[in-house]
Amino acid sequence: MAAGSHILKTFSLATTLRVVRLALSFALTCALARYLGGSGFGQIAVAMAAVSVLSSIGELGFARYTVRELMKKGADQSAVLGITITARFIVSASLFAGLIAWIGWRKPEGTLLLVVYGLQLLTNPATEILSWLEAHGRVSQSVIAQFTGFIVSAACIAAGIWYRAPLWFFALTYALEGWIFISLCAFVFHLCGGSVKWRAFQFSRAFALVTRSWPELASQAALILLFRLDTMMIEWLRGAEEAGIYGAAVRVSEMAYFMPGILATLFLPRLLQDRQHRTPRFEKTVVDYFSASAVLACSVAAGLLLLSPWMSLAFGEGFARSSEMLRVHAWAFIPYAIGIARTQVLTVEDKLAANLPSVVVAVAVNASLNMLWIPAHGGVGAAWATLVSYTLAWVVWTYLSPWLRLNVSGLMTRAFLGLPRFTWLRMRSLLHS
Repeated sequence: MAAGSHILKTFSLATTLRVVRLALSFALTCALARYLGGSGFGQIAVAMAAVSVLSSIGELGFARYTVRELMKKGADQSAVLGITITARFIVSASLFAGLIAWIGWRKPEGTLLLVVYGLQLLTNPATEILSWLEAHGRVSQSVIAQFTGFIVSAACIAAGIWYRAPLWFFALTYALEGWIFISLCAFVFHLCGGSVKWRAFQFSRAFALVTRSWPELASQAALILLFRLDTMMIEWLRGAEEAGIYGAAVRVSEMAYFMPGILATLFLPRLLQDRQHRTPRFEKTVVDYFSASAVLACSVAAGLLLLSPWMSLAFGEGFARSSEMLRVHAWAFIPYAIGIARTQVLTVEDKLAANLPSVVVAVAVNASLNMLWIPAHGGVGAAWATLVSYTLAWVVWTYLSPWLRLNVSGLMTRAFLGLPRFTWLRMRSLLHS
């Protein structure tokens, strides 16, 4: 009961701050789209998509494994962070150098945007301290830090629009949000007694950790590619204008992507604890987690569907076709949330390798459908390709993969069949609390 209360309170805080952020972010995104137009908005979306793929590689798949290492009994937490942060910095700095070399060679459009976004590769390794905060039950502090970074960034975006700032300035405001977020989390980390043993880094220990986390690395990189492939392919096949129209729908739908992530962060410690006990207890927690994810996903999807008719009013007549794209993305949110839950379960079971084939297949399907549908239907075709690939990766593959079918599909089915009862019990619990 105490654990459930803690999860509910933290989720409520995160949701409250995020709702405020959503309102401000939506208003600023609309104003920014009107100011930049479809082409400028598309250039930002493409640059952000390209760098996000590199960032996912630089994370080395450590996030969930770092939490597990920190929660081990007798673990030297300072040494763990020294290893993971240093390893990530080495890889991220190499990726940044490669990006700069590629820019110098190819001289692509939006060079300055890529450089500004790419600077985050050098500071992103510090996000490893979020694993420490999570392992010590301090998720709320990281949520507040992220909100603070957003507020500063939002003020800069508003000022940039008001003073007619150039395109690169808005990429800088996005980077600024991340830097403030990391700095505040580092402050809380040290305030709570956290430390990092930089001298603990050894290539052999880092390599051993990467050997374990590579399925998560490959899966995460493929997953980010799955999320961002559409925008990059639209820009390639139909131009920056169409990419900007599609990007508006993506930005609105992704405003809700934080919710399954917070739910995942809050359930991970509980799943790890219950895994050490008898099987029925762990299975009940997994079923509850899938049920909560499904209820959350359906609620968010309904909200996005209600919001979709207002895209042209919010972004301008030039973004009228974003409405249809957002409607398709609303349905895609449901398998996405289920996929986040499935990934957490596989993390606890130390079976993340089972996640990789489904994502790789989904990327291949997504790219193939994009090649067929984007030339004819533009962003709408890309949205349908996203829905098909998400459903294939997170739902259908669960019943096709031998290990997933044996160990996860039954729990997922129990969650889906028990949704009415689960929803009623949780609503009654909230009403009586």
